[in-house]
Amino acid sequence: MIVMTILSVKHLTKSYSDTSGIFDLSFDIEENDITLLLGPNGAGKTTAFNSILGLTQSNYETIAVNDTSIQDKAVFHEIGAMISKPSFYDYLTGYEHLSLLSSCYDITKDQVNHMFNLVGLEKAKDNKISTYSSGMKQKLDLARAIIHGPKLLILDEPFNGMDIEAKVEMKKILKEIQNKHHTGMIISSHMVGDLESFANKVIIIYEGRTLYNGSMSEINDSGLTVEEFYLEKLAIYKKKVA
Repeated sequence: MIVMTILSVKHLTKSYSDTSGIFDLSFDIEENDITLLLGPNGAGKTTAFNSILGLTQSNYETIAVNDTSIQDKAVFHEIGAMISKPSFYDYLTGYEHLSLLSSCYDITKDQVNHMFNLVGLEKAKDNKISTYSSGMKQKLDLARAIIHGPKLLILDEPFNGMDIEAKVEMKKILKEIQNKHHTGMIISSHMVGDLESFANKVIIIYEGRTLYNGSMSEINDSGLTVEEFYLEKLAIYKKKVA
């Protein structure tokens, strides 16, 4: 069976200093992949995502979605993204916000309503966003990212502000999206436990450097937890540069 590469990133570099930015990052996201991008705050996760989305100027050999370079702006219709803390027009209701966004795509009112049902905000869709909790805003941000049925999801710390129950619900939603659309996903986190049993690939970065890029099964075969594996890679790197 031919597996389609959704996102290809080759030799991505965005340097702010010798220890800040992202340096020579390369990876592929295929259909149905859930890739965990792990690293502490300041490791370069958001910089990498902003570069892929064209929000930050950077150097790279290739950044392509479905074999089309991001230089072709049409590819962004294939991408859904949650980047950093979500921001909204808080004076709008949740429904008004998604309806406004849906005008950019060929999306019906029924599809907008389905988004609220999918993310568990159906009872709050007519409330002003200013009344939403941080977890509810994360859910609305997810609805905003997936409303057009993208083939690639880029999620930057999507579980911020969520309690345990909300995290479980969001992972269930992401699995449903994956199963329905064969979506490829890359999800950043500095909390290893959030996605240990969820992702099939792992990239570990520290100070912008790639310390590991491989499969979750390889980590499991090592006999270490993802957290132990992560800390081991960091310790090796710190010893090397000391």
